[in-house]
Amino acid sequence: MSFFVKLRKELKNQLKDHELVLLPRSYQVLGKILLVKLKPELRKYRKIIGQAILEMFPYIHTVCLIKGIKKKTRKPDIEIIAGCKQRNSTQTLHKEYGCQFLLDVSEIMWSKGNKEERVRLIKLAKPKEVVVDMFAGIGYFSIFLAKYSKSEKIYSIDINPKAIDYLRKNVWLNNVENKIEILEGDCMKFARLLEKTADRIIMGYLFDTEKFLPSALKIAKKRCLIHFHRLAKEGEIEKIKEKIVKIGKKQNCNIKISNVRKVKSYKPKVLHLVFDLKITKP
Repeated sequence: MSFFVKLRKELKNQLKDHELVLLPRSYQVLGKILLVKLKPELRKYRKIIGQAILEMFPYIHTVCLIKGIKKKTRKPDIEIIAGCKQRNSTQTLHKEYGCQFLLDVSEIMWSKGNKEERVRLIKLAKPKEVVVDMFAGIGYFSIFLAKYSKSEKIYSIDINPKAIDYLRKNVWLNNVENKIEILEGDCMKFARLLEKTADRIIMGYLFDTEKFLPSALKIAKKRCLIHFHRLAKEGEIEKIKEKIVKIGKKQNCNIKISNVRKVKSYKPKVLHLVFDLKITKP
């Protein structure tokens, strides 16, 4: 029985028929915390819905409503709607593919849709590569690469102090201190420090990512691969490609877009895409 069907059954005597069809069809579990989104029409029932979800999952101790994400720091706007509300009740230990990630869901975003992308990166990574993760967060990509690839060194950058704090803890938890160097601050400010350093660059940011591309091209070696993440409507893909190539020409770099992959649906008619860019410099 699906999550939606179970939840509808739990709430059939508390919500009206036209409200039951609006119930969420998916959720995300991180450690012992369950996160869910609700349509605006159901927000007034959030406590009732949260309690129903809590009863459906005995191993969950907190249910959180996701209201949105702040663009620059990617800090989630969440509300506890059921379960534990004590101090640190939004902190959890999440495990994925043998890696451990300590995080606070009220401070740090975790994208379950990136799971396949993390696996793909491990398969693509070459021995002795230097990788720059320009938006490292708590180590979503960096730690997987450090643990499972033969990359020589990974520079992990993030502007969010909370993310950096958890990144440091997660590097220690996963015993990869020897491979990851953490840099706190705006990734554009590290372009000079890391100039011509990277064999591979991860640009895991979703909003107008191209404004960071000149800095990434500065960081890139003469031959480099960039994984460029971006939100896009289906009709925008060709325009984004043209913009990427144009930025490359301005920076005296040749950019070949070898692959465009859908990571997930971000919202109706908007996709989270990753563009694989092959960079060559004279």
